[in-house]
Amino acid sequence: MTALMSDNFKTSGFIIRFIVPLTEERAAAFGVLPFILEDTCRRLPTITEFSRYQGMLYGASVRGGISRYCDSAAVSFSASCIDDRYALNGEKITYETLRLLLDCITDPVTEETVWGTVFPQKQFELKRQELIDLIDADINDKRSYAIKQAAQTVYKGEGAGISVKGERAAAAALTNREAYSAYKDMLRSARVEITFVGSSLTDECIGLINERFQALERENIFLPEIKPSPLKEKTEEVTESMSVAQCKTVMGFKFSYGSGKISDPHYRAVAALFDTVFGGSPFSMLFKNVREKLSLCYYCSASQNINKKTVFVDSGVEEENIVPAKEEILRQLEAVKRGEFTDEILAQSKLYVIGSTKGVNENPSSVSEWYFMQFLDEKPMTPEDFAKSIEEVTREDIMEFAKSMALDTVYTLKGNAQSPEKN
Repeated sequence: MTALMSDNFKTSGFIIRFIVPLTEERAAAFGVLPFILEDTCRRLPTITEFSRYQGMLYGASVRGGISRYCDSAAVSFSASCIDDRYALNGEKITYETLRLLLDCITDPVTEETVWGTVFPQKQFELKRQELIDLIDADINDKRSYAIKQAAQTVYKGEGAGISVKGERAAAAALTNREAYSAYKDMLRSARVEITFVGSSLTDECIGLINERFQALERENIFLPEIKPSPLKEKTEEVTESMSVAQCKTVMGFKFSYGSGKISDPHYRAVAALFDTVFGGSPFSMLFKNVREKLSLCYYCSASQNINKKTVFVDSGVEEENIVPAKEEILRQLEAVKRGEFTDEILAQSKLYVIGSTKGVNENPSSVSEWYFMQFLDEKPMTPEDFAKSIEEVTREDIMEFAKSMALDTVYTLKGNAQSPEKN
């Protein structure tokens, strides 16, 4: 368990993450669990009762979520409430909110059937539909859809290429028996990471956490790994056609620079500044040249998965500009390799990254996410360490990073309409 405490926080928050293997067969089953477990428990079996109790706790909230950690999925459950200092009558708001969160996770609403214990069918169907709706929303957002499709090729044969929500067909076919089986496996063998962010963590809260988790039957604990994605021997190009008003192109690069440890301040600082200089900011090389100067696309930006050592460049283009935009993106990468970016862009990039880093400590969820990304490392890096390392990055560092980049995949989503869309 990680406790991050400061008197500056006016709220208390717990995040309990269960890291599980990410496979096509069980992605949807794990993906539906946050929806099922976030708003009822055996003690408060209806959403109305649950919401009323949250109101009694000064508007405390419990939320479920699903995200990716390298080649694994992180099924998360979070709870937040006002700090006990602000309770009008000295109530133990933090303790009661934690108890509510743990009730959701360890004592959900179930029913007995001829097949054994399962989630109630009616509740399950509603929650499964929520998952399906979320998957449909991802499909309808063509920019997100293109990035997801590109990732499947970039990370072929790796967990990182699998949707953490599962595919629509798998979600639609999911049964409450399969979901309950995934739930039991999650409690039994997932790697569990618990984070508290607030002004103080009482012994009573720690005792409650220990009591609930010690009561679980734990075995064969899953051990997630950080594995950089291997570069393909030849760049793979994939083209898909769909009824869209604006074509999408995603270029997946892989880099070999650095240690690969996210807790290495210098490595992470160089990676962040390369991303900002190249395409991760409104003053980047891609934005100023490919989009603004040459007008080859409606948007063009870069983002990276530092644990997988990949960089994605995604753009929205007219069909006739697909090839010119791709060629210009590669030219801009070559320019970075040669150090052909201004001192102004480098200085702006440092200020941009340092500014966003300073904001980490102001938000409890950001603080939790910062340290969670480093939970496999023996010595996690603080935001302050990272900000200091940003100042020390040189032009030559960014050039070396760029030189280690190689094009792995090009994914193109083509359409035939004439007017651009917002996605």
